[in-house]
Amino acid sequence: MDDRPIWTPDTSGINRLADDPDSDALIAGLRSGFFVRLTFTSIGEVIANEDADRRRKLLRICGLLLSAGDCIDPQHEILRKMVAEFEATPSFDWRKVRVDFPEAQVEIARRENFSDEEARQEREENEKLKDQFARVYEDAKPHFDRLFSSGAENPPRNVAELVARLQIPGGAFWTLAGNIYARVGKKSPDEALMRKFVAACDPFRALMVAFIAAQYDLCLRPERVGPSFRSGRNDTLMAICLPYCHQFVTNDKGQLACYRAVASVADLDVAVRSYEDFRNGFSVIGAAAG
Repeated sequence: MDDRPIWTPDTSGINRLADDPDSDALIAGLRSGFFVRLTFTSIGEVIANEDADRRRKLLRICGLLLSAGDCIDPQHEILRKMVAEFEATPSFDWRKVRVDFPEAQVEIARRENFSDEEARQEREENEKLKDQFARVYEDAKPHFDRLFSSGAENPPRNVAELVARLQIPGGAFWTLAGNIYARVGKKSPDEALMRKFVAACDPFRALMVAFIAAQYDLCLRPERVGPSFRSGRNDTLMAICLPYCHQFVTNDKGQLACYRAVASVADLDVAVRSYEDFRNGFSVIGAAAG
């Protein structure tokens, strides 16, 4: 690591960069002005691309970007490391927990492409997990519909309001946090411990707010009211990576809206930008520097 700002694209951002007419110049500028950090999720989605030529092109882009940065652990591994350090260290600081994944970086650097069979396996695993994730919210939606149909309680108007309601003492926010924590932790995840961990660990707080954002989007947001977050499994879980960069860039309007809400509610020090916003600003900076 160095003092350069950390720049992270999602998979749509990598795709958009690959198709940009000025891709080579932009990559050169990124490698000079930023520390580029890729998520393991994005790399997995690139590997899963069913078009071998497209996959090769995207992997080349990833390799160039990784030469000026690193890749970080899968979401479950970040969570495991955070919980283990939190339980072991009284002076827990999430910034001091190493989450870089050099093995992935080496693998991308040494391979020109992944086979169609490897891509197929990656797609099938992603689809299975995506379906499981969607079913959780599909099953929950009728309960919310019944709760608010009587008119006894007004539905929350946005993610911030839903998070605030669920964070009351004994609220569902802390139950969900405890259930996630219990998968990898050794300590009893009571509400007091969860309040402490959520406050101290920005990545976990971001993940929790992303889960609530998906709940709002898939179960509570009125149809055609406000932006859709397109809350899929990978996008939701990858929110744990937001605190690890200064700029997060996406070409997906849904993810842009979702991550801006997550960054705001979770009070994260990250700018969530559209690809076009980043590119236009970067071009201006490049022209001024020249």
